[in-house]
Amino acid sequence: MAVPHITSFCWCMGLEAGSKLVGFLHMLISLSLMIVCAVYAEAFRQYVGTVEDAGDHLYSTWYAITSAVAVLSVLHVLLAATLLFAVYKRNTRALRVWVWLMLALFCASLVYLIAAMTFGFTVSGSDIFLAFLQGLVFFGILAYCILCVNSYYLMLKSSEDMQGPHKTDI
Repeated sequence: MAVPHITSFCWCMGLEAGSKLVGFLHMLISLSLMIVCAVYAEAFRQYVGTVEDAGDHLYSTWYAITSAVAVLSVLHVLLAATLLFAVYKRNTRALRVWVWLMLALFCASLVYLIAAMTFGFTVSGSDIFLAFLQGLVFFGILAYCILCVNSYYLMLKSSEDMQGPHKTDI
């Protein structure tokens, strides 16, 4: 069974331009999330251990969550930088690393989502349906972006294979 691939990105863009767009969007979203979470973590940090936090530890919990998301978004910034480097330098190894790491994150987030659903929802049915639609759109777009970068990798790899080994005159 062959690896699925596409021949062009949406809006009639080539795979290289689509991979660049994915890289820039990944960088923009990661940097934005990192900054927002760092700002909120700093805002929650001032309440940790105070009287306002004593009863339910709400500020401590939110501080831990926003700090963890800020650190994880730094990893996404590094992944986005890897993708942009790989696309501009046409580095197939870095492209393959990005694809495999994003696939691992994709699968891990799906496993987490399924595990979270087994504990049950505490909201109404319409909220569950909207969350399902949002998740479907998010995972669909993410899968398409990974597919685009993987197709670009396959295109670069096939052009490398067509060159063959260097010939020497005897």
